[in-house]
Amino acid sequence: MSYTLRDVYKTYSTEAKKPVDSLTFRNICSEFNIGIMDYILEGKEFNLGNNLSSISITRQDRDPRNPRIDWGESNKYRKELLAEGKNIYDASTGKGEQWFIYHTDPFYCKFYWNKGKCKIKNKSVYRFDATRGVKGNKEKLINLLKGDELAYLRFKKK
Repeated sequence: MSYTLRDVYKTYSTEAKKPVDSLTFRNICSEFNIGIMDYILEGKEFNLGNNLSSISITRQDRDPRNPRIDWGESNKYRKELLAEGKNIYDASTGKGEQWFIYHTDPFYCKFYWNKGKCKIKNKSVYRFDATRGVKGNKEKLINLLKGDELAYLRFKKK
């Protein structure tokens, strides 16, 4: 079952002695979440409290035996090939121009929920997914790493 901010507000408004209106509640939650993500992007670890452990960003080495496709660059290259009128590689025929570009950097950074210290039941079925999109937290991390070539040093190596 999935709970939204509306569900949280319903519970809050019934249990609080002097609840704020829903718009104010939503703005407070939004500002809090933005502040937490900015704190984490500085290279710090945020303790979630209530035995949920902490969230941070870690730097991990890439496994050279398992190369990962850089989809952004690959799709740009694919568009270039199509604009030039070249045939794109077809796995069934084995013919055409290869268009996959792989990541070559020795590490990558990702959001990390330290569940090792978490004290809730069935924690293996839960996961933390940072938001995506133009205003998302994954995009903030990508822009930080692209904008500052030493930004990766903020994050602990795992």
